Amino acid sequence: MSNESKGTGLLLGTLVGAGVGALTALLLAPKSGREFRDDLSIKCSEWMAKGQEMASEAKTKVADVATRVNEQTSTLVDRSKEMVSNAASASKDMLSSAETSAQNKLDDVKDMNDQRTNQLVNGTDHNSNKPMN
Repeated sequence: MSNESKGTGLLLGTLVGAGVGALTALLLAPKSGREFRDDLSIKCSEWMAKGQEMASEAKTKVADVATRVNEQTSTLVDRSKEMVSNAASASKDMLSSAETSAQNKLDDVKDMNDQRTNQLVNGTDHNSNKPMN
C-alpha cells in the first residue's frame, strides 16, 4: 500500500471514529431534546463540511493523477511513433541495400553467362584461347 493511501485511510478512520464518538457523546449526554437536536444539527453540518472538503481534495488528487497519466501516455506514444519510424527507415535502408546487392550479383551472373555463350558460339575457350573441337 502506498504512503498516500495509508494516510488517507488513517484520516478517514480518524474522522469516522471522531464522528462515532461525538454521536455517542450526544446520545448519552443529559440534554433536553431541543439542545440535543441543535447539537446534532451542528455536528451534522460540521461532518458535511468535512465530507465536502475531503471530496474536493479527492477530486483535485484524481485530476492531478489524470493529468500525469495523460502526459506519460503522450510521451510513450511519441516515443513509440519515433521507434516505429526509425525501424521502418532502417528496414527500408536494409531492403534497398539488399536489392542493390542482389541486382549487382544478377548483373555479374548475366555478364558471365554472356561471355560463356559468346565463347561457345565462337568455338573458343576464352581461358585457353584455343579453338574448341
